[in-house]
Amino acid sequence: MLRRREILGATIGAAIGAMLPARARAGKKTVRVALYKAGGVHPAAFAAAKQLLEGREGFRLRVTVPEDIRGGSLADEDVVVFMGGSGSTQGRNLGDVGKQQVKDFVARGGGYVGVCAGAYMALQGEDQFHKLRIVAGRNLTGDFWQRGIAGLDVSAPGREPFKLFYANGPIFTPVAVEGLAPYVSLATFVGEIYNMSKGTGPGEMPGTPAITASQFGKGRVLLFSPNPILGGRGVVQEDLMLSGLRWVATAGDVAPDVRFPDVFG
Repeated sequence: MLRRREILGATIGAAIGAMLPARARAGKKTVRVALYKAGGVHPAAFAAAKQLLEGREGFRLRVTVPEDIRGGSLADEDVVVFMGGSGSTQGRNLGDVGKQQVKDFVARGGGYVGVCAGAYMALQGEDQFHKLRIVAGRNLTGDFWQRGIAGLDVSAPGREPFKLFYANGPIFTPVAVEGLAPYVSLATFVGEIYNMSKGTGPGEMPGTPAITASQFGKGRVLLFSPNPILGGRGVVQEDLMLSGLRWVATAGDVAPDVRFPDVFG
């Protein structure tokens, strides 16, 4: 039987816990991550994400396939992750039912992390490209996306410039979409790469977002144009992926003044 002092201590502790910010309380919660696997997901990108999260303290990883998502499996997750490869192929394999399941999941408060192709898939676009259209942005150069592969310099407030692995990710540009708030740029490209023979040119990348945050319904969306967990020494930034997953898994509005340190620490 608890003594009065023990009861009082437990009551005070519970009250303090209730007063803590949601993010602080959520820090102890295991983040349930669904990692998408299907045609259109690059094997190296998938393997890097799986290796990063499998068995990692604070995370529970489940590999999910289109059939799972169409069947409602995201109801048991906090975050869904779509990695690099081909965004249109990933979306096509999801199908209309699967895409709607993803949109409903995020709208209810789930988190979405899109990397490279996964970022493309979240943007606006024509039906033939199987977009989710959960972010008020497009690729700057439309169908012209072939730039090349390189470690590019990125700038973010509150952090020294750093490099990230870029492999033909989207060049984010905003578009007005009724019902969607504008995305927020968290980090910007300093360097650039382009291939004029493929329709991409100089001056298009510098100053554009490398990482964006936005809201869809009650859920948070985090998009990486480059891949933070590929590329080898000097460009791999695993902390960005881990912090980003925790951030999108936390309930709350995405403020228009959210900044890099708010998401990544």
